[in-house]
Amino acid sequence: MDCIVDIVAQGAWNGGVPVDNSVYENKGMQFKGGIPVTSETIESRIGVRTRIKAPADERIGVIAIEDLLASSDIDPARIKVIVSATNIGEDKMDSGPFVRFPYARIKDLAPQAFAFDLYAGCPGFNVAVETIFMLSLAGRLSPGDLSVIVGAENIHRAEAFKPLDTANIIFGDDALATAVETRGSADRLDRVNAGEEIRFSVGSDFIAEIADLLAAQNLPEPLDGIILDNQLGLLEYRVPASAARIQHALIERTYPRETAAGTFGNFREAIDFYDRRVKGFAFDIMTLDNDPDQVQQLAQAYAASGRYPRVAAIYLGPHRNGVLSIKSGNLSPLASPRSGIIDTLTRTHGCFAGFIEAIREEGELYGLIDGKGVFLHATRGARNHIETLLGRNGLSLQDIELMIEHQANFAMIPLTLEQIIGPEKPDAKRQAADFLAGRMVTNVHLRGNCSVVCMQRLPYDLARGALEPDTIQGLAVNRNVQGLRDSRLILYDSVGAGMTRSSFIRRR
Repeated sequence: MDCIVDIVAQGAWNGGVPVDNSVYENKGMQFKGGIPVTSETIESRIGVRTRIKAPADERIGVIAIEDLLASSDIDPARIKVIVSATNIGEDKMDSGPFVRFPYARIKDLAPQAFAFDLYAGCPGFNVAVETIFMLSLAGRLSPGDLSVIVGAENIHRAEAFKPLDTANIIFGDDALATAVETRGSADRLDRVNAGEEIRFSVGSDFIAEIADLLAAQNLPEPLDGIILDNQLGLLEYRVPASAARIQHALIERTYPRETAAGTFGNFREAIDFYDRRVKGFAFDIMTLDNDPDQVQQLAQAYAASGRYPRVAAIYLGPHRNGVLSIKSGNLSPLASPRSGIIDTLTRTHGCFAGFIEAIREEGELYGLIDGKGVFLHATRGARNHIETLLGRNGLSLQDIELMIEHQANFAMIPLTLEQIIGPEKPDAKRQAADFLAGRMVTNVHLRGNCSVVCMQRLPYDLARGALEPDTIQGLAVNRNVQGLRDSRLILYDSVGAGMTRSSFIRRR
């Protein structure tokens, strides 16, 4: 196949004001170990100098899709899917789905569009690209159809963290919209076993109850994926995605000996076990139409790909009633297309779901991040994941001309590269530094961690010439921006709440 899907246009919200590090000084904030928060300690620990703050009265995701429509020649009538890839969105108390705001902008122009939120942590854009790839591959989307992914995170407006939580320092606001065009398909849906639909009703401990339902299916091995249409509408049920918690609850029931031995309480043992035995993804959606059949169609498309042979589709209604089925494909993976998005990979380590979560205290919602745990997962989880994706396409990291890496914390980026290169190699640090300077683009120092949106912002800013050479924590960045604009082989990699890592390869 020549091409299944490719990215064809982008639009952005380019407003807001920069906020420098000085606003966090003299507020009593401390990093772990009692280190006082100053402009210097912020930059030395996380590499951020400024972040962008959006006005409280703007719907920045709507502005991004309006810019997409105004700045490109795409025909809105061809839009068949619109995805809001987000975490907190623009209001932490909003019961969702957030997609209703950008959808309202196009619904008269694209009346047939399937609209839904996608909650997979910071890799939400990558997972959304994969979902569109699967829908196209399976034939749910036809050549010429367009899908639009809108990422919008207004962290300042949402007041996502407690006032003295140093997580406030890391994040910035941003919104982009990306159009993806379907150009081919394999149409293998009729070869997928749709599975028995099990109707259920659950109580307050719905994670355990749904895991029990899945365990009762006597699966021969772990599922390759879980997609949950989560209509509960509360932030604490989507950060992390409830599907990730269900995934791990199922694993605990499937492997009681390892659970009793404390395997999942030890980072090294847990990540090794998941990499060897689980190898699956788990994310939530929230459909605008609240139609139980839609998540079934998504899971069926994943199963038809051959990459994810058995995928659970779960609809959980607002009153905790639901429908569950398991789609099984047992199909060989198709050869990667020659251009466009050529391959994708998403993996969730639900054993670490508590590393990033939303909690409710005295009626208020706050984000809570285990910084050490996230750092370990982001860096040490990279090698197995990236080698798997590149290896099955006959590639290595050195074949990649441009790598778009999640901008969570600058210190993570060179360490992630070292892990992929191989920390046992004597020159791993030098290779990582060279790769960072010449084959990557960086903006965390200027925009902060923009969560889901940074995967879209980096290539957008590269294309429009908005990135400049700099030095962060003694390492050179953006030293080849002119050359990278013409890159043909691109790797997108992101990690976040769940804990989920999602990556895809694009060939232009």
